[in-house]
Amino acid sequence: MKKIAVVGIGAIGSIVGGRLTMGGYDVSLICTSWRENAEYMKKHGLTVVGAEGVEKTTKVKSLFIDELALLPGKIDLLLIATKSNDTADCLTKLQPYLAEDGVVISVQNGINEDVIIPIVGKERVIACVSYTGGMLLRPGYVRGHGGKFVVGELDGHITPRVKEIAAILSLVTTTEISNNVIKQRWDKLSQVTMTVTVGAIAGVGFPAILQLEKAHPMLARIMCETLAIARAAGYPLDEVIGLKEADWQRLAKGPAPDLSKIISGPFPPPSAGAKGPNPDESPLLKDIKAGLPLEIEYTNGYVIKKGKELGILTPAHELVVKMLLAMERGEIKPGLDKLDEMLKRTVINR
Repeated sequence: MKKIAVVGIGAIGSIVGGRLTMGGYDVSLICTSWRENAEYMKKHGLTVVGAEGVEKTTKVKSLFIDELALLPGKIDLLLIATKSNDTADCLTKLQPYLAEDGVVISVQNGINEDVIIPIVGKERVIACVSYTGGMLLRPGYVRGHGGKFVVGELDGHITPRVKEIAAILSLVTTTEISNNVIKQRWDKLSQVTMTVTVGAIAGVGFPAILQLEKAHPMLARIMCETLAIARAAGYPLDEVIGLKEADWQRLAKGPAPDLSKIISGPFPPPSAGAKGPNPDESPLLKDIKAGLPLEIEYTNGYVIKKGKELGILTPAHELVVKMLLAMERGEIKPGLDKLDEMLKRTVINR
């Protein structure tokens, strides 16, 4: 049986590790920043609460990043769920424990293959885009919500190993195979870089930020920059959240109720009994309150970097990064009033 390791046991890492363990796989859950979580799971196991509100508890193999000698053998499949900031350090520590044909997959936000490939080699990497998530509410207790994974080989081929990986990850959530997974990465990045950031600055969570019509022009300005860069990089996105690039450009200029209705609409309220993540707070805002480092360099920062390489301006991305770092330093507070400020301080990138 394949030996699987999940490194970074926050919300997504807990959900992945817990579900795969429940599915009968030999899984090691490697905590990187919260030793109490690792110790709790050693004694009491891990409880995963699904989107429907059903709790399931399982015994798990839990260890801290400085206990890698306790791994039960070489790792056949390594799933990285750390903050993007910690990718290189954790992967460097785990690289000696990979099996010769071991596969590495990032289920993080951002496009981190640029960091992973130099450490383990391109042939070991399969890309995965995560459209799911949750909240780690206390040690050994995680609450998830619905969504899906999209996996694929970097060269687009549909190989036996990517089919096997898809089958394994289907134990966690619905998993699709793509022949252009980096394009899917840009799709996810385009959504994260606008919703999570503007939501944090405005003090609004997801999907509530998409249902706040006042926020839509600023969201659209960020989206337009990302779409232009993705297109220039060779990954044109035909449609994101129901809108084409021309629609986002129109929305960036000001209110467009017909378009706002589309992006506000695909998120029905939770079903009866469901217990999903708190919709009233952005994950970035949670990190700021907890004193955790932001991974903004690997999301909006990545878009800014690619924009510079391709000669495309990114004033909206640069502004939200500047404001988030000011929030991190305690210089400004989140609030809906920041939406007007952001619009005044950005220009439309045509």
